Amino acid sequence: GFQPGEDFMGEMMQSLCLFWYASSPEITTFGAAHTRQSNGTNVAVLYYQPGLRSGWFSVNPGDHVNENPDSQTNPFPTLMVITRGSGIARLDGEDHVLSEGQSLYVPAGMRHEFLNHSDAPMEGILLMFGDGA
Repeated sequence: GFQPGEDFMGEMMQSLCLFWYASSPEITTFGAAHTRQSNGTNVAVLYYQPGLRSGWFSVNPGDHVNENPDSQTNPFPTLMVITRGSGIARLDGEDHVLSEGQSLYVPAGMRHEFLNHSDAPMEGILLMFGDGA
């Protein structure tokens, strides 16, 4: 029966994020050994605050990110910066190749999935921002 208010997730995520960091400025370690599974891929949280979520990701060979239709849209925009490897971005059902040195802006409400059919990880930085992030 718990009914969280509008600001609950922002406050909760910031509290959870700050729980792990004991210093200021915050220094975060990221990479393959420092991730958790989220929506079919590996993510390391860099920083969360209301209106901003940031992370490092690795889409490993064979991964299908956001395969579940319930996780394919967000009410806020997302920016992905590909720093290594390549993969497929499926945006509103249309496939686009992503490669190292490219970025992808996904508007709020757009269905998005990511697949890696190569033999190396696709890695990068993830920024989710705006109302609801």
